[in-house]
Amino acid sequence: MHQLIADATFRIECGNSSGSGFSFIETSVVVTNNRVIAPFHSDRQPIEAITEDGQRVGMELLGHSPENQFDFAILRASSALPDSRHVLKPKPQNLTARGTKVVFSGFPHGIHDLLTHEAIISGPVAAHAFYVDGSVNGGNSGGPVVDANTGEVVGIITQRRFLGGTELNGLRQQVQQLLRHCQGIANRGSVQIMGIDFGSFAQMMGQGFSVMDQLLQTNANSGIGIGFRIEHVEQECTRLGIES
Repeated sequence: MHQLIADATFRIECGNSSGSGFSFIETSVVVTNNRVIAPFHSDRQPIEAITEDGQRVGMELLGHSPENQFDFAILRASSALPDSRHVLKPKPQNLTARGTKVVFSGFPHGIHDLLTHEAIISGPVAAHAFYVDGSVNGGNSGGPVVDANTGEVVGIITQRRFLGGTELNGLRQQVQQLLRHCQGIANRGSVQIMGIDFGSFAQMMGQGFSVMDQLLQTNANSGIGIGFRIEHVEQECTRLGIES
């Protein structure tokens, strides 16, 4: 089961953005999060799907979710995919009951290694979303969530539950203000107090806070992820003439 899911999963790259995606219903169709391909929407950066062994395939956008809703994009390969690829199918009636055993896959942290994880659905978030009790990280976004018994898709990994994110955003804004202030001091010349270049010292402190922010963002993990139900993706596929 784990290998079949891995054989259906891609790393998705678009400009400076990366995430995960998976083959869905048809061999040439790939699904990911819409925000993973944000650079395509902003300035038409190319989209590529990359297999675990490094094969790159160009992608064309077929359709995507409405702005700020459901967060999915449906892509089609612009050239042939490897014959070894597995294609995932949607679960009939898309049951996402609490306690359902699932497997999800992707490229966490943007690394080039494809990882699969076992988890359970912990409970509902909203009518279109559910909690996943598993190690979801940045880079998993867009990867499949499948029923562990049948291998059918029940959802798409969309968010990492990041506790303390609001507080960290506030600290980030303060750090950015400090860096701008320090750059202004540096542009006006050196300021020394008791032999210490205060401008350089303050800039080093600001840069240190920025590094800590990046480390926290990358590694903070409460063990909770959020998946969006696959039914909205399936509905859009049907509208596009892609049916299982």
